[in-house]
Amino acid sequence: MAEANAATPRFDTREQALVTRALAGDRDAFGELYALHHPAVLAYVQRRVRNRQVAEDITGETFLNAWMKRGTFTYRGIGFVGWLITIARNKVIDHCKSAQRREFVVEDMLGFDEDLTVSTEDTVLISLDEELLRRALEQLRPPQREVLTRRFLMEFSVLETARQMSRSEGAVKTLQFRALAKLRSEYLGVAA
Repeated sequence: MAEANAATPRFDTREQALVTRALAGDRDAFGELYALHHPAVLAYVQRRVRNRQVAEDITGETFLNAWMKRGTFTYRGIGFVGWLITIARNKVIDHCKSAQRREFVVEDMLGFDEDLTVSTEDTVLISLDEELLRRALEQLRPPQREVLTRRFLMEFSVLETARQMSRSEGAVKTLQFRALAKLRSEYLGVAA
């Protein structure tokens, strides 16, 4: 049975307790982990398959697979949600291979050849834990919050974001820059 590694202090102790219980077969604990991480896994899958029903199916398969293989989980620097995303990624790949065999046109799947370079924006967003990120976003002006949500959580391009916000690409870039600068200075203590 896998146990949480004591050398991973960055992970939420509540999550660690739930994971420990779930690894021991506690369905209620796994249900809480499901409720906690389902939105993130669904969003990840939906960005890749761009079909809500298929994304929901793959997300369900991901959690079923995680429950069935729960004994293989260990904290290795990615946490439980990272493990779920890895399972989801593999399910998306399997789905695409299956779709290709049926000769369907499959959209270009972004993110499979992950670029190992991390942008400043990614560094800022990775550095903030989920709760801090929510609180930080609440402190931004609505247009700044909307830009960051569309650009980084929904993974829209600058052009897509500009169109949806009825702004120019330059205005979106400026809003994004100012919002990230505010997050850096106020929440990470990094001068802009």
